[in-house]
Amino acid sequence: MENENKKIFNSIAVSYNNPWVNNKTERKRIEKIVSYFGLKKGMTIMEPGCGKGDFTPFILKKIGKEGFIYLVDISDEMLKYARKKVGKYKNIKFINSCASEIPIKEKSVDAVIAFNSFPHFYPKQRFVKEFYRVLKEQGFLIIAHDIPERKVNNIHKKANFNMKKNSLPSRKEMFKILKKNGFVVEKYINKGYYFLKAVKSN
Repeated sequence: MENENKKIFNSIAVSYNNPWVNNKTERKRIEKIVSYFGLKKGMTIMEPGCGKGDFTPFILKKIGKEGFIYLVDISDEMLKYARKKVGKYKNIKFINSCASEIPIKEKSVDAVIAFNSFPHFYPKQRFVKEFYRVLKEQGFLIIAHDIPERKVNNIHKKANFNMKKNSLPSRKEMFKILKKNGFVVEKYINKGYYFLKAVKSN
């Protein structure tokens, strides 16, 4: 699965574009979603599946210069674009790795933010377990999309992705995976967009 996703995302890196990047109205909508995250100045964040770094500026705006971000992606081609986009910031470290096995110390980040990326993590439990490992006590996991679950899965289906491996789980299944791996869901929204915040429990 890791090599499969690396090949896919390396091949689409040049043409891949998020529709909200250059749309002022859509960017405001993304900012509204981010406002629910609970990010604060000085936080250390990990962004798995960061892609071309389109979402990273929204995080940087919240955590400020005092904060730090680990940008993780299995696609070296996607990371090339991310470096061009946000490489000027000194509080970012780029990691070309599968997000299920990250060279980051245990209990070292305040939040893991998977924006428009979680469907491509398979098997899901393996990734969630790794997110739990790197999070500090009471750290939190954000899984979010600019569109709701059904639209996310429809897009992937039309793009001929293997839906067993590249789908956003149902509410019931997602909650089950998170609970099994030590998380407590704090907030869930699946109308207009997708937002889930789960806190690492002791």
